[in-house]
Amino acid sequence: MKKILFLVFFVLLGAALVLEYKRLTIKPWPAAHFDDVVEHFKYGSIGAEVDGFPYDIWRELPTLFAEDIPQGYAGFGFLSEAGHDLPIGVSVRRIGVDRVGFNCATCHVSTYEVDGVETLVLGAPNNKLDIQAYIRFLVGTTKDPRLTADAVIASAEANGRALGWFDRMVLRAVVFPRLETEVAALEDGLAWMDNRPAHGPGRTDAGNFWRQRWGLEPAKDMRVGVVDFPSVWNQRIRLHGWFHWDGNNRSLEERNISAALAGGASEWLLERHSIQRVSDWLMDFPPPDYPLPLDAARVAQGRAIYESAGCHSCHDPGSASLGQVTSADILGTDRQRTDLFDAEMVSYFSTVGEKYSWQFRNYQATDGYANMPLDGIWMRAPYLHNGSVPTLADLLSPPDDRPRTFFRGCTLFDPAKVGFTCDAGFEVDTSLTGNGNGGHLWGTDLPADDKALLLDYLRSL
Repeated sequence: MKKILFLVFFVLLGAALVLEYKRLTIKPWPAAHFDDVVEHFKYGSIGAEVDGFPYDIWRELPTLFAEDIPQGYAGFGFLSEAGHDLPIGVSVRRIGVDRVGFNCATCHVSTYEVDGVETLVLGAPNNKLDIQAYIRFLVGTTKDPRLTADAVIASAEANGRALGWFDRMVLRAVVFPRLETEVAALEDGLAWMDNRPAHGPGRTDAGNFWRQRWGLEPAKDMRVGVVDFPSVWNQRIRLHGWFHWDGNNRSLEERNISAALAGGASEWLLERHSIQRVSDWLMDFPPPDYPLPLDAARVAQGRAIYESAGCHSCHDPGSASLGQVTSADILGTDRQRTDLFDAEMVSYFSTVGEKYSWQFRNYQATDGYANMPLDGIWMRAPYLHNGSVPTLADLLSPPDDRPRTFFRGCTLFDPAKVGFTCDAGFEVDTSLTGNGNGGHLWGTDLPADDKALLLDYLRSL
């Protein structure tokens, strides 16, 4: 009888130890949280670390691959602040092991340079961030013979952050054996990118990310949904319209959750409180002031031209058309994004969150693009939904006169044309699928003097 009791005891003890091991290695640890909402926006967790790259490896890659990325992660457009080990928009959370994730600030904090001074702007589209290039770099490192457990351990020690014996053991016995499998799944899931024009900095194609997730096999077609990162300040004036570039959803909460999921969060680990906290803060967070002096008289004259050209009817807060969708047939802009988001996509989106209280119920297919407010428009270049026009001056030019190719990914502000000056970097070719720069003809037939006054007004917004 005693032997049986001892046997039962050891079986139960073994089961308890297994469960405790799973709790410690699989159950997520608490998410990164900051009392200050600005710090939380920049460094807090939204739950996107669940399938993230292992942090102990990630932080050594700039050392191990210094020849490939001499600027480190800044070379992909990640921004950093003094006193922080992580770039803005990056969080770390233990899920089995420490893993790296993104948050809202990854894509929605940027900088501009005037007179040699670079200024950080919260809520602005990060026009330097090249997520596609970053992901391809991570995938490439796992196939590179330079990346080994021993190399990571040696790099960590050389950088003054030596790993303990347990972490070294986990790295060798668990992390590296699984890394190749995890990244292979990521690479397979991104194969659709290979037969489409590169996104480049400041843009992404969330539509095809979702199609891949639902098994719609985007790798077998050429449909493109590339769009610019938008600004996220001043959300209150957008509440009565439709969100996303193509106006496919009227719910701010669903917009926020879908962005988190597209950024790597999982439904079961979604940090809704964190997302809502940031959303509440952004509701009335103001756009940045124009950084150079403005002539009030010219701004007033520009406002009159803005109204006479009809711009206010689509873009002013309080206008019945603000946030509403204008057909692409009227706009004349590239149709790829609005055509991608069709009735089939809507049907799949209606299943997202079906086990949760926040299940998506507001998606729709449209035939055009939403009329956006122009607050802080000077900081939102390049322009149009796909970022195919580099400056506001170019947007006021007839399509045939707009640049057919240009570089993007720079922060040097051009006050004359209102945009960013780039002499090198990622080249946008507007002849490629999804990169069309035509349409939006409002203001293109104005006299040159009127265009100059209109630009003065737009600078002031």
